Amino acid sequence: MELPPHHVDPVSLHEVVHDVPAARALLAELARDGGDELLAARVDLLRALAPDSDDPDAQLTEAERLGWRAVGLAGGPADEVAAAHAHADEVPLGAVAPVLRLAHVLQRRHRFAEADLLFGLALEATRYHGEHAASIEHARRLEFRTLYHWGLCRYEQALDVHAEQARPYLGEALALFVRAGELRVEARATAQEVERVRRAVQAARDRLAELGA
Repeated sequence: MELPPHHVDPVSLHEVVHDVPAARALLAELARDGGDELLAARVDLLRALAPDSDDPDAQLTEAERLGWRAVGLAGGPADEVAAAHAHADEVPLGAVAPVLRLAHVLQRRHRFAEADLLFGLALEATRYHGEHAASIEHARRLEFRTLYHWGLCRYEQALDVHAEQARPYLGEALALFVRAGELRVEARATAQEVERVRRAVQAARDRLAELGA
């Protein structure tokens, strides 16, 4: 399930939902249903709507709780300790998308070290399954998504530090975005996904230019 109509802010690279009341109503409807098959949509909505919430931290806390549940149900690590000791071959390909959603939530909570751990695990898992899984195309598609979303995390880290400390993070974000762009054909990325990567590359280059890089 995709997010309701939204756009990506060209500076923060955050999703901005167009009709917040309607999205909140959808979130409440999904919560009432309570089915595990709706966890992905609930995590994404909680994250995207947190900035417009009366209590953003509580909303992101709930997103994190549901995110770990989704990862566990997909056969991934059950908690932070398990994730820190997990190997790529222990993470099913079906757990990669939930891991990415959870990492994105941790990123929004500015818990970057924990987010980076999960993004790294997801990337290792996509590459492992790209060599060993029957569905290589699916693994490549998830690798594309992982590179893009990890780039967003590095980019946000750059915005969270003083300007003189931002350059390495922006350089890493740009490298991840560029690699995602290189993988776009093999991953069969949609036109919308390609455009998002293009804009992310431009945003990282713009921030670097502002720093005189």
